[in-house]
Amino acid sequence: MPIVLKPNTAEFATKIVDGEAILINLSNGMYYSMDMVGGFVWELIEAGHDINSIIKAVTKCYDASEAMVKQDIEQLIQQLVEENIVVSVEGDAPPALAMSSDISSPQRYAAPQIEKFDDMVDLFALDPPLPELSKLSDSK
Repeated sequence: MPIVLKPNTAEFATKIVDGEAILINLSNGMYYSMDMVGGFVWELIEAGHDINSIIKAVTKCYDASEAMVKQDIEQLIQQLVEENIVVSVEGDAPPALAMSSDISSPQRYAAPQIEKFDDMVDLFALDPPLPELSKLSDSK
């Protein structure tokens, strides 16, 4: 069975907005952003595709060599796994992507990047389901 990637839905809320993937860790307030190619990759991850089909889809839609895309996607996937945003599981990938073979002008390629933001961490620390703060508010 191939290894497929699944979003870590137990800890993350995600949304695609205008091609940008927004990924929020609900337990600590860290959030992440991936635009353009990264947003497209995220859509493929959400659909349950394996790494090879993601690489093929990106190569077909964007103006880049398969070798370059493979290296960039593998690096992005490694970052997503390290941040616990996705998990690798054995399973059947969905059928191959039905993409038009006559893409007349592939889009301009930029290596997918993930940006990490921590400016909401303090706000999450103040939100009450944290046990330490619940104890403080009960003692008053």
